[in-house]
Amino acid sequence: MENRKPADTQDEVVIALMGNTGTGKSSFIQLLTGDKSVRVGDSLDSETDDVVKIAFTDPVSGRKVVLVDTPGFDDSRDGRTDTEILRKISEFMLNEYDEHRKLNGTIFFHRMSDPRFGGQSRRSLRIFRELCGAATFKNVVVLTTFWDRVNEEEGLAREEELKSNSNFFKDLVEGGARFMRHDRENSGAREVLDHIFTLVPMNVQIQEEIRVEGKTLEETAAGSVHREEIDRMVAKHKKEMEDINSEIATVKKGNDALRKELEEERAELQKKITRWEDEKMDLKKGLDNESELRKRLEDEIRTQREKFEKAQQELQAELEKSKKGRDSVAVMEAQRKAREAERAKQEAENTLQRRMSFKHMGHEIARGIPLVPTSLAKPLFGTIGRGLDIVDRRRRGK
Repeated sequence: MENRKPADTQDEVVIALMGNTGTGKSSFIQLLTGDKSVRVGDSLDSETDDVVKIAFTDPVSGRKVVLVDTPGFDDSRDGRTDTEILRKISEFMLNEYDEHRKLNGTIFFHRMSDPRFGGQSRRSLRIFRELCGAATFKNVVVLTTFWDRVNEEEGLAREEELKSNSNFFKDLVEGGARFMRHDRENSGAREVLDHIFTLVPMNVQIQEEIRVEGKTLEETAAGSVHREEIDRMVAKHKKEMEDINSEIATVKKGNDALRKELEEERAELQKKITRWEDEKMDLKKGLDNESELRKRLEDEIRTQREKFEKAQQELQAELEKSKKGRDSVAVMEAQRKAREAERAKQEAENTLQRRMSFKHMGHEIARGIPLVPTSLAKPLFGTIGRGLDIVDRRRRGK
C-alpha cells in the first residue's frame, strides 16, 4: 500500500467541487484534465452519480491534482435524498482526514444565468457554508458560470449583489473567499487552478466536528441545517394539507370535478410529507448506527482501562516490595521505570492528536460505518498502549 505524506507536505493537490446540478462542474473538469469521457450536460439533470475522484498531472506545474466531483443537493434523480448526498460527501471528507490529507481548495459553482437565487440554491449554499466552516472560507473559490447567457451589465449587477448581500456570499467574501469566472475556456480554468496552488491545505469544519469534537452527523453544523430544512418542509406541507382539507369540506355536492382536483392535490402533498419524514427517519437511522458503535467502543475502552490500571498496580507493588527489602538498586530501577512510564504517558497525550486516527483505533470494529468520532478512543488508547509496552519490557527484562 502506498505511503502517504502528511497533508502539508504531500504532493497531491486535492480540490473539492460543489454546487447545484448543471452549474458547470463537469465541463470544468473536462477542460483541466482533457478527459472527454467526463459527461457534460447543459440541462438541470445530474451528471454526477456519486463522489468521484479524477486524478491527473498538471502539465504546466507537474503537480499531481485530484478533482473531487460531488453530486448537488438538488439532484434530479428519483430516490436520491439530500441526507444520502450529505452522508456521501461527509464520508469522503472523513476518509481524507483519516488518510492525513487536507483540502487545498473548495470550489462552489453558481450559474449567473439564474434570474434569482432560489430556495434550493440557498439551502445548498447554507449546507456548503457549514461543511466548510468560516475558518476555511479563505480556501474557497466561488466560481460563477454561464456568463454567455447574460449580458455584461446584468451579469456585473448580479455578481455585485452576490458578493454584498448577507443572504448570499457576503460572509464568505469577508472570510477570504475569492470570486472567479468560468467562461468555458481553458485559460479561465487554468487561472482557478493556479490560484488554488497558492493556498495552504486545511481541514474543513465537518471533519473537525466529527473526528475531533465527537459530534454525530446530525449534530454538525451542516447536519443541523439539513434537519431544520426537513422540519420546515414537513410543517409547510402539513399546513397546506390542512388548508386543502378545509377546502374539501366546503365543496358542495355535485361539484365532483373540483372535489377530485382537490383530492389529487392532497394525495400529492401526502407523498411529499411522507418523503420528507422518511428522509428524517433515514438520518435518524444513521445516528442509531453511530450510537451502537459508540457503545461498543466505550466497552472496549473500559476493558483496556482496567488492564492498564492493573498493570500500574503491579508496578507500584514491585516498587513497594523493593523499598521494604532495602534494595537500593532495585528501588532506583523501579523508580526509573515509573518515571519512564509517566513520561511515555505524557508524550502519548501530547502527540495523540496529530498521530492517531479512527482508522488505527477502531477500524476493525467500525468497518463500513465511517461516521464515528475518534475522540471516543483518542486520549486513552495511546496511553494504554505505551504504558503496557513499558510494563511488558520490564517483565521480559526480569
